[in-house]
Amino acid sequence: MPVLIILIVVWLVTWLQRVIYRKLWGNHLDAHVSFGDKNMTAGQETELIETMGNAKWLPLPWVQLKFEIFRNGKSDNLFRADLFNILFHQQIVRKSKLTLKKRGVYQIKELSLLSYDLFVSKKLYRSYENQAAITVYPKALEREAIEVPYEKLMGQIATRRYTLEDPFLFKGIREYQPQDGFRDINFKASARNSRWLVNTHEYTLDQKVKVVLLTDKSSQYYDESEYETALRYAAELVTCLERDGVPTAFYSNGEDALDHTEPKLLEGCSENHIESVLEALARLNLDETITPGAEVLRELCERLDADEFYVIISPNHNREILDAFGYLKDYTNACQFISPISYRNYNSMAEEEQKLEETVENFFYYRA
Repeated sequence: MPVLIILIVVWLVTWLQRVIYRKLWGNHLDAHVSFGDKNMTAGQETELIETMGNAKWLPLPWVQLKFEIFRNGKSDNLFRADLFNILFHQQIVRKSKLTLKKRGVYQIKELSLLSYDLFVSKKLYRSYENQAAITVYPKALEREAIEVPYEKLMGQIATRRYTLEDPFLFKGIREYQPQDGFRDINFKASARNSRWLVNTHEYTLDQKVKVVLLTDKSSQYYDESEYETALRYAAELVTCLERDGVPTAFYSNGEDALDHTEPKLLEGCSENHIESVLEALARLNLDETITPGAEVLRELCERLDADEFYVIISPNHNREILDAFGYLKDYTNACQFISPISYRNYNSMAEEEQKLEETVENFFYYRA
């Protein structure tokens, strides 16, 4: 008889605690996960902060916090599962080191809590919305790595700075010469002096650069590392130009992984603008191309800015893109084509393709 009573009591206690936990375990239970930084550079270390609070008198001996970290809106196979033993009216904060090696926007959108009753006889589950994000900028190249093409670019910009006249800054009048344009003729002064006279202008001091990153692929078999190098080259180039006082704009025909648009940033020259460009590069999906590169280069010709220098960065330098670049050069010589390529792929190219630096004006390989 006593054994039966004991069994009944055990069953009642088990049933009662199961009912209590099923109804109350999730009440006043809060969980949140965040990153220790808003932005960082790929390869650096940040903190992952997990916070769990139980504001009730019911203890929770086993609570497993599970979540997935998404990169640029897609799964990157980054999962975490941590076990908590949280008593009544207690908050636990855990901090752990996290190294993110790839560029992108990392997000934690949802948390899953898995728990049990006291006797581990009933599984309990609940999910929470979570808002946590960190932008990981691409790891820029060292300035020394791009020093030679960068010095050539700055030399061309400096030369143009003192060869382009600003039509709005009037300097004076001189006699007409064969190379002068019709629109520069000062008809009123010419009529008074019985000879053709033209207006002269001060040289412009504002030179801008537009960095254009093309993501076109020559085939489905492409070297992803070359496109990442192109992206890092763009990051370093924009950073160097703006820190050297040159206003720089950025455009890419790749897809923004979160907005599904083409990144377009007007010129700027500040640390905030550099960060905006780095964020756009972090979010860039190199697998997708929205507007064909050849079309992009032809459209540049329709909106040429006399004070703008164009730097085209593209691992793909097929005939169609090079023809479009030649078309751009027919309109302005203020342009440069940089093609990042690995030493392995460069050595395996045909001799004619290796000599593009000699045969195509303003074309340069960046070997990495």
